[in-house]
Amino acid sequence: MNKRDTFYFLYFIIHIPITILMDSSIIVPQKYLYPTQQYLVDLHLLANKDFLLQNPPLWLKYFGAFEVFFQLPFFFIATYMLYKGSRSVLTMMSLYGFNAFFTTGMCLAYVLVEAGNHGLSTRHMLALFGLYTPYFVIPLVMMVDCSARAMGLIRTAEAVAVNKKTI
Repeated sequence: MNKRDTFYFLYFIIHIPITILMDSSIIVPQKYLYPTQQYLVDLHLLANKDFLLQNPPLWLKYFGAFEVFFQLPFFFIATYMLYKGSRSVLTMMSLYGFNAFFTTGMCLAYVLVEAGNHGLSTRHMLALFGLYTPYFVIPLVMMVDCSARAMGLIRTAEAVAVNKKTI
């Protein structure tokens, strides 16, 4: 596995418990959260003043459901395929990267626009913005990188096909 794929592999591995313990709380009613999960959510809310997670808007609940039911299974698939060295995962990683950077971008925009309405100082708003930023940047880089690599594989396959026709 090259360094980029090792990074993506670790990103997906780390993101599995984050999705299960934190992000799923967007769609799971509070009374059904495990005590450890509730503790972590409460700790996060207290430490980061994350008004998005405290009172998720409808659009965020939709994104949360997509993350739990589609992205979470993909994390397991992607880690397995990366571990095996499969290049066929690149297209799916490009799609994941687009979805994750887009949805996190929506969260970042919402934080910028709504932080003051939720009583956050500029310092707290920037801290919350900083917390979400890696989940914007990493998937964006992943989307661009994996798309470029997939296109390279397609160009190579097309060149091989053309060479076979001319032989």
